[in-house]
Amino acid sequence: RASSATAAPRRPFGEGSGMSLLDPKALPEVLGEAVSPGVRVVTLLNRSGLQLGSAGNNAAAATIAAIASKVWQSHEKVDDAGALGCLLIECSEGRLAIKSIASFLVACCADASVPFGALKSKVEMLHASLQWPLQHIGQ
Repeated sequence: RASSATAAPRRPFGEGSGMSLLDPKALPEVLGEAVSPGVRVVTLLNRSGLQLGSAGNNAAAATIAAIASKVWQSHEKVDDAGALGCLLIECSEGRLAIKSIASFLVACCADASVPFGALKSKVEMLHASLQWPLQHIGQ
C-alpha cells in the first residue's frame, strides 16, 4: 500500500469512541491554527492564569495568560456585569481577544494590523474546536 504524504490534522481530543480525552500533544497544533501574520500568540489558560498550552511567541504567552486572566476576573467581579461572550481590547502594544471555553479561557494577541473582526473570528473558531473536550474535563 502507498502511504499518504501528508498527515491528517490533529484533533484536540482522543480518537477513542468517547472522544472525551483532551490530547495535550495536539493542543499546540490546534491553537496554532489561529496563528497567522500579525497574530503573535494564542494561549489556553485556566481562570487563575495557569497556561495549559500556547502557539506562536511562547516567550510572551505567560504574560498574555496573566493579563487575560486578570481582566476576565475583574469583569466577573463587577455586580450586574452580565455574561461576557468575547472581550476585545486595544492597547498600545496591539490587540487582544479573550473568550471563555467551559471553565477555561482562550486568548489571542495580535498587532494593530489585525482587524478586531478577524481576531474575534479566531477565538470563535477555537471555541468551536475546544468546547466539547474542555467541558468534559474533570467529569
